[in-house]
This record gives sequence, structure tokens and C-alpha cells, in this order.
Amino acid sequence: GRPRRINLDQIVAVKGHGKLNIRPIRLEDEQEMIRFHERISEESIYMRYFEYLGLDRRTSHERLVRICTNTPDSYAIVVERPAALHRPAAILAVGRLTQTSEPYVATFDTLMIDEEKAPQLGKVLLNRLVKLAHAFGFQILTGELLVADHDTLNLCRALGFSLETLLQDCVVRVTLDL
Repeated sequence: GRPRRINLDQIVAVKGHGKLNIRPIRLEDEQEMIRFHERISEESIYMRYFEYLGLDRRTSHERLVRICTNTPDSYAIVVERPAALHRPAAILAVGRLTQTSEPYVATFDTLMIDEEKAPQLGKVLLNRLVKLAHAFGFQILTGELLVADHDTLNLCRALGFSLETLLQDCVVRVTLDL
């Protein structure tokens, strides 16, 4: 369901980034999402998808239409640098909540452009996803991260997630009771 007690648009001051907008993703973000994906390293793609996905695959029209459309089962937000005098608005990070087969459990995913990958940006994004998951009525938020994704694992630990290493896959499952 959709939250009742939370404003979906937020402006936050992020150290090193100034004021950023956090808002639901929109269909008209498709072109900006292509530019976003052009600014992500192969390493970051591997950390997010656990495999190398080429830019063509990540930015296909069919995939972006799906990604830029929020549904009852999948809800994405963007962290956006607003337009300024000599530069257009730009998406710096994307986060998604996905309903699992268990009614009160959601998973999360995040992806940030590399040159802006300040710990502050990840913290703001994950904090927002936690608040949204709670407002949506979820009781547990979970995610799976590669053991090598130290920054995100440290952030999850700092936000109170419990970590469980799944040895067969070099994957860590992070879980937060909301």
C-alpha cells in the first residue's frame, strides 16, 4: 500500500552536495535515467546486480519504462540534484522497495553514480527507504549485498540492520525490524 503519514517529496541538505530532492521516480525520468546509467562504473553495477549488465541492457526502453513506473509491489525513489543556472537537474541515486511474497516483508536495492558516491548520499537514500518501508506498513526490510560491498554493509550496520553471511554465494543478507 501507499503511505498515509509521510510526504513523498523531500528536500535534504547533503554534505558535499548541497540541497537535493528525494522524490518518487516518474515515467518522464527515462532520459535522465539513461544519463544516470552512463555515469555508473562496472564495479558498481556488479555490486548492485551481482553480474555485469551492459549499458544497452540497463537502458533499453522496455526496461526503463518498467523501472520508472511505480506499482503496488515495487516503489522507487530518486535522489536528484536540482537544475541550477548552468547545469540541468541530474539523478544521483535510485532506491527501490519491493514487496516480497511475505506480506510484511520488503526488500531494498540502491544504486548511486560513482563520482557522487559519498557515504552521505547512501546514508540519506537508505534512511529514506527505511522511513518509506515503515510508512508503507512493512515490518521487516531486507536486502542482499555482496561481501565486497563494504560501504553499504557498514551503512546497514550503522542503521541497525542485522547481517547474516550466506557463504555459498559470498552474499550478506541484511535485515531490519521496522
